[in-house]
Amino acid sequence: MLTLNLKEAAIGQWHRIQATSAHNQRMEELGFLPLERVKVLRRSWFRSGALVVQVGDAVFALRPGEAQMVSLEPVA
Repeated sequence: MLTLNLKEAAIGQWHRIQATSAHNQRMEELGFLPLERVKVLRRSWFRSGALVVQVGDAVFALRPGEAQMVSLEPVA
């Protein structure tokens, strides 16, 4: 299975956060929990800019470094 992180995910496609990946406590507190559905809504025009993501019903802006910490798997 192809593994990617939130920074590499395509805009508008739903993914699921990997159950087996190492998780950052702060990201889990925000709702980035294993097996939670997540989607990239928008990217900044700047290469090092923020990403707007939806996790469940919540919407967040993440820095690229934060987005890179979230490992994903495709939704079946």
